[in-house]
Amino acid sequence: MAFSYWESNTWLEGVDLVVIGAGIVGLTAAIHARSMRPHWRIVVLDADPIGGGGSTRNAGFSCFGSATELQQDRQSFGDEDALNLVRKRWQGLQNLRSTFGDDALGHTVCGSVELFPNGGGTCIPSAQELQDLNRWIQPVTGQVETFVQIQAHSLPQINAKSENTAILSPLEGLLDTGKMNRAFKSLAHTKGIDILAGIRVETINSAKSGCEMQVSAFSRGNASITATRILVATNALGATLIPELDVQPAVNHVFVTDRIPGFHFPHAVHIDAGYIYARPIENRILMGGGRHWGLDEAETRKRLKSMMIKLWPATEAVPIAYQWSGQLGVGKNRSPIVQWCGPNTLAAVRMGGMGIAIGMEVGRLAAEELTKN
Repeated sequence: MAFSYWESNTWLEGVDLVVIGAGIVGLTAAIHARSMRPHWRIVVLDADPIGGGGSTRNAGFSCFGSATELQQDRQSFGDEDALNLVRKRWQGLQNLRSTFGDDALGHTVCGSVELFPNGGGTCIPSAQELQDLNRWIQPVTGQVETFVQIQAHSLPQINAKSENTAILSPLEGLLDTGKMNRAFKSLAHTKGIDILAGIRVETINSAKSGCEMQVSAFSRGNASITATRILVATNALGATLIPELDVQPAVNHVFVTDRIPGFHFPHAVHIDAGYIYARPIENRILMGGGRHWGLDEAETRKRLKSMMIKLWPATEAVPIAYQWSGQLGVGKNRSPIVQWCGPNTLAAVRMGGMGIAIGMEVGRLAAEELTKN
């Protein structure tokens, strides 16, 4: 079934801006571009039938980095660049909350704990290291103690010895990923931005006079779309359209338990510098990550479940109710990419697993680039 005249004329021909990817970055860029260029025809495409990509499959952490993750960033980038990166995450989270409100996001500031179970891959920071980390990050958070050492056995319903230490970050929170994406789409629609799901862009031909995309559409077959400019905001999959981009997909596996009677755990959880994570969802536990182990899907899920049961014995007899995989955009550098990749094609990709925190900032920067001329 081909596209009708009306469909082609409204959404496929003579568009001022086509955004590829209807996640946080893509929709933010479209919304900001609309505010700066009210007359533009803006269309957002997404290959996923739901239209959200990784932004509907993440775990819903409003986090800026665990203590050990930030330690690693400081070692890799140096204090100044690492602080600039965490500042973007922090400011991005405040922007997300102020734009939509906590109720619309299903957001709560519940704090996070970093755990160090036996067999984990990271060491507990010393008291001196934690003091230095708090000094370093204070200009961003405004808090003297962004991270606080606590005893792990003081946490409810967790299996921990009295000598086990955890690190509490009272500033982090959790949100409802479905509600967040609904809020973004609702705002985009009120701005007159069209979002077309189930349309996969196969190739891009960018020239000074404009851009042409070859697409395949669910139930519609193949077609071409013409636009004055394009934003590629597909994060992990950016290199499938622009091969020179330093971004590759890294797969995280996630599962959620069935309901656990009488279970309550209040915090988000980081393990192994954020490579493993867990969170409560009502009286369930979500567990995910493990890509650093280098195992196949089955072994990764098995190891994650074993760790979950060890930490929360109440989960042992509870079946898994949901499981899925999500793709992170990673590369040689942890910083996002916002760069021109042709006369009229801009890329905004490589969120490094921090899309909730930095997605809006990256989208805003992309919109500013797109509207310069």
